[in-house]
Amino acid sequence: MTQWSCRKGNTLLIPSGPKNGHKHLFAILLDPVGVDGYGSKPHVMLACVTSVKDGLQGDDSCLIAGGEHPFIDHDSYVDYRFTRLESADMVQASVQSGQFVEKEQCSPELIKRIIQGALKSRKINREYRKILESVLFG
Repeated sequence: MTQWSCRKGNTLLIPSGPKNGHKHLFAILLDPVGVDGYGSKPHVMLACVTSVKDGLQGDDSCLIAGGEHPFIDHDSYVDYRFTRLESADMVQASVQSGQFVEKEQCSPELIKRIIQGALKSRKINREYRKILESVLFG
């Protein structure tokens, strides 16, 4: 892969979940942007993708079919409960250190669906939805 940068549509494997060493795929929803109340450094919003287990998903705001992203090989969904707002510098440093693992970009259509899902999901933190709406719609 080329030199990685913290940009909308990029994806990362990030340590998460109760199992030591377990990682989930996260998609970056926004290019780095200043966020009121979070200091002067730019931040990015990341949404967690998880597998549909036993035909059940916790949030149907954005379902992703296996093969729709190169890393996703079975039906999955975006679990907006685990959306994160992180410093772009921290994300970049975590990729450079190997703690976060870069994966392939989302297609423009997929990242658009993930963002639309975030705007309609009842599971996303309200503050994160407001930040997303502010950045997208001014």
